[in-house]
Amino acid sequence: MRMNRLAMVVIAACAGFTAGFAHGAPVGQKQFFLKAGDRVCFYGDSITEQRYYGVDTETYAVTRFPDMQVMFVNSGVAADVVGGGWAGPIDVRLKRDVYPFKPNIVTIMLGMNDAHYRPFNRSIFNVYRKGYIHIVNQLKKHLPGVKIVLIQPSPFDDVSYKIGFPGGYNGVLLKYSAFVKRLAARDHLMCVNFNRPLVDVLKGLVKISKPLAQQFIPHRIHPGATGQLIMAATLLKAWHATPIVSSVDIDGGRLVSSKNTRVQHLTAHDGLEWTQTDQSLPMPMMTLHDIWPQFPPMHLWPARRTYFTYKSPLASAVLKLTHLYRKLDQEMLRVRGLTAGQYQLKINGQLVGTFSTGQLSHGINLAKYKTPMLVQAYHVEHMVWHLTEERFDVWRHIQLPIEGYYAPWVQDKFALPTSHSAMRKLDHVDDKLVKAIYATFPAYRNKIYDAAQPVPDHYSLTPVN
Repeated sequence: MRMNRLAMVVIAACAGFTAGFAHGAPVGQKQFFLKAGDRVCFYGDSITEQRYYGVDTETYAVTRFPDMQVMFVNSGVAADVVGGGWAGPIDVRLKRDVYPFKPNIVTIMLGMNDAHYRPFNRSIFNVYRKGYIHIVNQLKKHLPGVKIVLIQPSPFDDVSYKIGFPGGYNGVLLKYSAFVKRLAARDHLMCVNFNRPLVDVLKGLVKISKPLAQQFIPHRIHPGATGQLIMAATLLKAWHATPIVSSVDIDGGRLVSSKNTRVQHLTAHDGLEWTQTDQSLPMPMMTLHDIWPQFPPMHLWPARRTYFTYKSPLASAVLKLTHLYRKLDQEMLRVRGLTAGQYQLKINGQLVGTFSTGQLSHGINLAKYKTPMLVQAYHVEHMVWHLTEERFDVWRHIQLPIEGYYAPWVQDKFALPTSHSAMRKLDHVDDKLVKAIYATFPAYRNKIYDAAQPVPDHYSLTPVN
């Protein structure tokens, strides 16, 4: 009886299939920035609140390093500036939304709202400068040893839309961005530029199709999920993310080399068969096989699904423009010495594709194809999204109302899951209530890492008559 892949994942996690693998970087590449036990907090405004680049980053970490056990939390709030916003002034925001998680890594992306969507104004900029420095100083004070990653603001789309005033609003953001870079240099902090990579993509998309380009950052401010995938990729590359999922080279029925994987039971007959246990899973490209809205709903979604028969035109164009597979997602298979013209590749009996001897000799990137490994990776991504949404729901619909904070667009405050007046009766237990709910998250995070454990896969290459 054949076990399904999920059962194999559980067995692999228990048996420690990956225990013998080292998580070191390939020779010549710097070690990945994150380490086992790290706690990462994404802090920012509505662009961070969209949660997409945080989920993409976490999904990469989980699938590429399934034994690492890193915790992530997203603390972005719509309309926030360096002084805070509707969810509380900055010191309240930090005290409630950052410090309790005891992060040793905090990313900050603020600026889109701070410049007030108008030409550059020195007085407004000085508020930003002083407020940003205050955030950095408070993080250092309350989280000794914290690694702070400053992110230069993502762009306002002045590429596919007409510029509103001389220099454009993104020109103003570039001045704010330059300050962030200077502050990082002064305080010896990591600085990551989200502005330039997204502008480069916009310029490339405009050459293909202006309407397509305008889907990348709809309405100019908030990148869609595909744009945020590029933001995550930019952050990951700054963190020295390895592009290698696995690499196997077979020549004449003999294993020449393998990286990040274990190849066993290689046999040659009319074709080839072998068993392969990878160290990692490929990185799922969030929007390639699904339609994600620009803004996630404020309440929990039903379970997400991946539609492999669907391929997003926008995501396809962006992946091609950015060479993202080459930079971040290489699951390479190279087979030489084959004699037939074409071969069918199956993994666990599932047809992956039909390839010519020339394609196989050159090497194919399995991360681009529907494989059992990619299906498993998308399942992990959906679990990561679910955990992120659970925390968001508790935070925004229980914790903040308990403290009397409501988003300004909530017309009927008492339409929330629990009314303000009822919550006030829970003042003496509110802290215990929130802590009790948050206590369930580590167990679910462990399930995510268990689900990301690779398992042995059976490969077969059969000649096509």
